[in-house]
Amino acid sequence: MNVQFPTDEQLVTRVLSGDRDAFRTLVERHYDAVYRLCYRVLCHRQDAEDATQEAFVRACNALPQYTGHGAFLAWLYRLTVNLCLNWRQSAASRAAARSCSLDMFEESMVISRDTPEETLLRADRVQQIHQALESLPAQQRTALALRIMEEMSYEEIAQTMGVPVNSVKSWVHRARIHLRDVLEEKVLC
Repeated sequence: MNVQFPTDEQLVTRVLSGDRDAFRTLVERHYDAVYRLCYRVLCHRQDAEDATQEAFVRACNALPQYTGHGAFLAWLYRLTVNLCLNWRQSAASRAAARSCSLDMFEESMVISRDTPEETLLRADRVQQIHQALESLPAQQRTALALRIMEEMSYEEIAQTMGVPVNSVKSWVHRARIHLRDVLEEKVLC
């Protein structure tokens, strides 16, 4: 039996016609990707969860403005990136600023038979990487996350962030240089 699933664009049309279940399907389909993006920009689990929910609320409200030109996910990513960048700049976010959580790295670390010293060194290195990422300007970190973690092309990132391709290339390049310099400095200390 060949089951065909509706495309995102078909679901959007159904949502605009009043089908609430269609929006629920869109959320279920893209929740994990939006959450990962929020986490990479905001570096804190609770903020990422809150931002993810806010992104879908905003998407629902802005759905009539979605023109259908281009992929729905690219439109949703752009909305999410803008939300996260604004979130980071808000006074509430600055007041509640926290360092990056190690939760996601801890969950993804493979259980090994390392000595306690090796485990401590690895945890220290992960903390250094988090601190280096946190020290990046938001645009650079976002562009780098989309490039490396989401494997998006420079053109897709530019479309998602609403900036020229050359800006994206520059941000990714500067972010890589900064991370290399910061991490090499920490190794030498």
